[in-house]
Amino acid sequence: MDFGTLLVLAVALSMDAFAVAICKGLAMKKITIGKSLVVGLWFGGFQGLMPFIGYLLGTQFAGLIESI
Repeated sequence: MDFGTLLVLAVALSMDAFAVAICKGLAMKKITIGKSLVVGLWFGGFQGLMPFIGYLLGTQFAGLIESI
């Protein structure tokens, strides 16, 4: 995968997370710094965790996928 493709994919995925974060912010009755940090940590944590889990699963199944 070249750099351009990777960049477009990263921007597309970040737009999805940004839209969800905006909707969450709009749904909050009272916005405080603490609540904003908690929401940001949850979203950031999952955005970092999901590719890591995908990498681990991909390395486990690489032998099966390479033959196809």
